[in-house]
Amino acid sequence: MTIEERFMDTQQVAQYLGVHEKQVYTLIHDRGLPATKITGKWLFPRHLVDRWLEASVINMPSMPPLLQTATELLLIAGSDDPLLVKLTAGFRERHPDSLVLQSRAGSSDGLTALKKGLVHIACVHLVDPQGGYTTGHIKEYLGEDIAVVHFAGRQQGVIFRPESPADAPDLSGLFARDIRWAMRDAGTGTRGLMDLEMDRLGIDPEPILSAGIKVQGHLDAALAVRAGRADAGFGIEAAAHLAGCDFLPVRRERFDLIVRKENFFLPQVQDFMALLRGDDFHQMAASLKGYDLADSGRVEG
Repeated sequence: MTIEERFMDTQQVAQYLGVHEKQVYTLIHDRGLPATKITGKWLFPRHLVDRWLEASVINMPSMPPLLQTATELLLIAGSDDPLLVKLTAGFRERHPDSLVLQSRAGSSDGLTALKKGLVHIACVHLVDPQGGYTTGHIKEYLGEDIAVVHFAGRQQGVIFRPESPADAPDLSGLFARDIRWAMRDAGTGTRGLMDLEMDRLGIDPEPILSAGIKVQGHLDAALAVRAGRADAGFGIEAAAHLAGCDFLPVRRERFDLIVRKENFFLPQVQDFMALLRGDDFHQMAASLKGYDLADSGRVEG
């Protein structure tokens, strides 16, 4: 592209804007019209003049949300899960032109990202303050305009060293020990369960939390225990199994995928949800441990 094609002189930009040539100088000084002066002559980059014009438009119609226009992009945030990782890999194999970006931010941050319109799917396993793994508290936060898709039931508990004796103590006995715990960040469903159990058993959390180490996910906790950097940590049975650790069940939880109804029927979201009802998903779960797929794919409006 020649310089004549890239730049306009004062007369050309006046014609382009439909103003008198003398008004061009006022637009430069008072309205920020993009211009450069070379050897005493004003030149106006065409592409910057176009951007200046667009930026000056009033009553600009809103652009369609990225989540609804980028049909080859799937954004997921929230809690982590080994079976979810397998399912995401399976989705990529079936849809190689699609880009999947997944953040292990924890359940609470996943819901925040969904509320802000930053992701298609939030992955959640938060205990309802009233008890159990219901979705009433989620709808109070996000509103009624969501679909809750059941991913799987999971066994949540304590991961501990494989060399522990077969007659391992119960949860209160583990908390009573002088051991180092692998801990998730506040706001994650797993940390919420740990805090809830300490409160239920009347355990002072300060000594446990102050001596613990931070980990990013279930498998991270299991590997920290396996490597000896921690003695125990809350997590799911699948992670304990993968790392070769022992496991003390605490409670069965539900792991849900939360989607805004306006995005629920997007093709990439529907393609992903369809995998929950396939044989491959059941085979993936069978290669792990601690999952219940009886309600997988069930949708709550």
